[in-house]
Amino acid sequence: MKRLVFFLIGTILFLTSLPLSTEMIMELIHNQKMNKEYKITNVSKGEPPTKSTFNFKDHIVEIKETIIDDESYIDPWSNKIGIADLSLKLDGKEIDTLKGYPIRIDEKGLNRYYGEIAYLILEDKKNDKTQFILLLKKTRELEKEMPNGDIVGGVPSEKLKYTLYTLDEDGNFKNNSFNFTERDALQTELLNAGVVVPYSIGYYTDAWEGYPTIFTPLIFPFLTLLLGLVLILVFFPIRKVKK
Repeated sequence: MKRLVFFLIGTILFLTSLPLSTEMIMELIHNQKMNKEYKITNVSKGEPPTKSTFNFKDHIVEIKETIIDDESYIDPWSNKIGIADLSLKLDGKEIDTLKGYPIRIDEKGLNRYYGEIAYLILEDKKNDKTQFILLLKKTRELEKEMPNGDIVGGVPSEKLKYTLYTLDEDGNFKNNSFNFTERDALQTELLNAGVVVPYSIGYYTDAWEGYPTIFTPLIFPFLTLLLGLVLILVFFPIRKVKK
């Protein structure tokens, strides 16, 4: 009876730990593969502020800003926010517009559009090609903190939508749109690099992106997986064969 109890405990530990541990191992392998194939650089350096007009292979990408609301407010992260229409242009031609978007009015350059617009350089190591990426968060969020501490104005992550514009070294220009919950491996890397997602994300699992603790991931899922496997092997029920 004692043997069966330990076997059942081991089985429970093993089965509950297996799905997450498998995803986390897959994520590690996936990250190594992506790092081997691509290098992604965020054009914005933060400080000093990077200009919003950018030259890539003699093509000019720029943002034209039109303030539509003179009243400003302070967001939950102490940024002074204004509302503006943002026109994205390539070589003087408008390619997209973000209507009524929040901007950090005390900032300069690309810092004004942090979390909404990202300029990225994508290096394809395998094909030895470089592309400019313009990444836009197409879902508007106007987040404010209420007197009771609640943050309102946000959108559930599954409803976030994005548009990605790609300009290659030969001047070829294309775009595609996707949802937060329906993204491919490269789009996931670009979202993280552009900091246009509410939190860091993984392709198979977000488990590696959280702040590590003793419990996660050291104890669960890896230690519990190993302990469960040991208990299963040691206390596996063996029926004695009668002679």
